[in-house]
Amino acid sequence: MRNRGRILSVGTLTTILVTACFGFAAGGSHKSQERKTEVTFGTMTKFNNGTTLPAGTYQMGVPENSPTPAVTFTQDGKVVATVEAKVVNEQKKNDATEVDSVSQGDAQLVKAIRPSGWTEEIDFGS
Repeated sequence: MRNRGRILSVGTLTTILVTACFGFAAGGSHKSQERKTEVTFGTMTKFNNGTTLPAGTYQMGVPENSPTPAVTFTQDGKVVATVEAKVVNEQKKNDATEVDSVSQGDAQLVKAIRPSGWTEEIDFGS
């Protein structure tokens, strides 16, 4: 009887360990479906959908494999803006992050962002 309880305990422990290992393996192989980069805006920034962001540094997230993604801007772990855009392939990698914008009142209207190291331009339209 004592031996039976010991086998049951070892079997339960083994089941827990195997389940945990599968959980870690599945979590470790999960790739993010979003590319991220840091973008700094020096002044008040505006997008074509009317969204405005104060000057500051943001984490820009672009969903993978979407020609017209909903781009997110995150600050301190919170999504502060979501803007529709178009991904345009470039011939070579961008040397530095560039923000194309035009003055519109007291803000800069963002037309496109070319993230450093990417071979894409994120086009926000006019």
